[in-house]
Amino acid sequence: MTEPNHTAERRHIKLPAVSAQALGIYIAAVAIFVLFGVLSSDFLTLSNLRDVAVSACINAIIGLGVTFVIITGGIDLSVGSIASLVGIVSANLMVNHGVTPVLGLVIGLVAGMLCGLVNGALVTGLKLPPFIATLGTMSVFQGCAYVVTNGNPVYNVPSSFVLMLNSYVAGFPIAVVLVVVLGAAAWLLLRKTLFGENVIAVGGSQETAWLSGIHVNRVKLGVYALSGALAGVAGLVLVARINAAQPEGGGSYLLTAIAAAVIGGANLMGGEGRIVGTLVGALILGALTNGLVLLNVPSFYEQIVTGAVVIVAVAVDQGAKGWPMAGTRRTKPPAEAETGKPAGETVGAEAS
Repeated sequence: MTEPNHTAERRHIKLPAVSAQALGIYIAAVAIFVLFGVLSSDFLTLSNLRDVAVSACINAIIGLGVTFVIITGGIDLSVGSIASLVGIVSANLMVNHGVTPVLGLVIGLVAGMLCGLVNGALVTGLKLPPFIATLGTMSVFQGCAYVVTNGNPVYNVPSSFVLMLNSYVAGFPIAVVLVVVLGAAAWLLLRKTLFGENVIAVGGSQETAWLSGIHVNRVKLGVYALSGALAGVAGLVLVARINAAQPEGGGSYLLTAIAAAVIGGANLMGGEGRIVGTLVGALILGALTNGLVLLNVPSFYEQIVTGAVVIVAVAVDQGAKGWPMAGTRRTKPPAEAETGKPAGETVGAEAS
């Protein structure tokens, strides 16, 4: 019996292979660590490397969720505000309303996911551009964070909550262990499940994905909910790290988390992203921040360096693909050369 067309087409969904650009990210990371190791004798010490890993954790956690959104061709500008809102809500419940740390953790995760679902509903239901939708909710969620405590920080977070997310397991910081676990889970979700195939397919071509039988709106709702939940996790980790909740605490991580995903190979045009690359991107940013501090470079130069790294990463990636963002393309895209069909008909192929 002949299989339905959508099943046959799904068999053509292929995940992007490891490319020279992906390898370049890892080489760049090694080069940065070696450079700072030469410039500062303290950089490659065990204690400092542990500090670098811990400082990269929040960007890594938020970046994992943002990577899924970017792969679908969207963007989530509200992740920093979600982290702030979740942190202030959970801390307020634990400190002022007697909620147990475990329940506070669960409530925070649910709150983050609900915020993500709001974003997804605006994008899929009202058909708002992701940039506009999440730009609006960024302000809404940040305002809610201020409203919860009238703009006041929450101190004296229960020590048991702090120990859950800011202690050590076999000598390793729990935050780092959490990133490894979440990173592995995200990789499996993206590379080994039908949902992950669908995410890449939607980013490659929404029309082709729909014709293949994929529920595009469900996929988008899923990635925004995932992004919100992971932003919530990051907000909770931040509260545990500083033993307090600040209404604006997560705001500074928005651009750096997106930068980690972009440096790691996430294509802002959709259809491509790498979980391991995002983690390496967050580590690169953590190393840059730490190394500049050790070299006594003023902190505001960090923003210049971060922006320059993002520009170089995107320029290298786009240059290797024939500058598709500028409207220039190869005479014959790889997918067409291999299949004899237009590149858009190959679901999940890298964006050309």
